[in-house]
Amino acid sequence: MAQHPANCEICARIEQLQSGAHPGFIAHLPSGFFVLGDSQQWRGYALLLCVTPVADLEELDWNRRLEFLRDLALCSEALSNVLKPHKMNVESLGNLVPHLHFHLFPRYLTEQEPTKPVWVQMNPSEDVALDVEGERELIAQLKREIERLIVQRA
Repeated sequence: MAQHPANCEICARIEQLQSGAHPGFIAHLPSGFFVLGDSQQWRGYALLLCVTPVADLEELDWNRRLEFLRDLALCSEALSNVLKPHKMNVESLGNLVPHLHFHLFPRYLTEQEPTKPVWVQMNPSEDVALDVEGERELIAQLKREIERLIVQRA
């Protein structure tokens, strides 16, 4: 089974988020941080980064696991409500960086290949880096939607 690395890039990213220095920050949830991805080849691509340094979901105790999955569902719902995609792809891989995190990809029928997994379509020459200024409104909408959903469920 994969082991959480001592020198973890997601732990470094979480430190950046905790200090307020991450440009794609959306929300600090009980189990992790919800952020826009560095690449926006798929607009609205986001991640939920677990604050507990584990490699896999089953390493969390039962209550933390449920909390993380609730937060993940909240993030997916917020993205869906704001961006209105045809489909949400929610994936946890961790093969390159074994720190629990989920990728959230809003998918649209207007894509060139909407039924193929994003991982086989990624093209570094077509990469669209996160433009914080250009996505300021999207980030604000996602923050408001997360807050609305939290209040709605309280």
